[in-house]
Amino acid sequence: MSTERVGGYPDLELPDDFGDSTSWERAKAEETTIDPVNRAEWMVRVGDGDRHRVVFGTRSGTVVTECPCKGYTHHEWCAHVAAMMLAYVRDEVVVADLDADPDEELAMLWRQYRRGGEA
Repeated sequence: MSTERVGGYPDLELPDDFGDSTSWERAKAEETTIDPVNRAEWMVRVGDGDRHRVVFGTRSGTVVTECPCKGYTHHEWCAHVAAMMLAYVRDEVVVADLDADPDEELAMLWRQYRRGGEA
C-alpha cells in the first residue's frame, strides 16, 4: 500500500540551493511553533526568532507562499516557509486549496474528521 498522497504533492519552486540553505537547516533543526490563523495564514516561529504571519496554501496544484520576514523579502524563501513545507509533507497541517469553495472544503474536513482522519 502506497503512503504517497493521492495525486502526489503540489508543485513548489524551491531555490536551487535550498537543501544547503540556513533557512532549511533552521527549519529542520530548531523547535518550530505553527498556529493556524485562518485557512491560508499561519503564525510561524522558528527557534527563538520572531513569529511571522505566513501565507501557505495551494492554488491550481502549486504551493503559494508569502512571509513578511527579511529572508523571504530578499530570497522568496525563509525558515518560516521551510517550516511550513516540512509540516505539510509530514501531514502535520492541513493546507487549504485557495481555489476551492471554503464551504466545500469545510464539508470535506468534517467528513474526514467523522471518519477518524480518513478522507
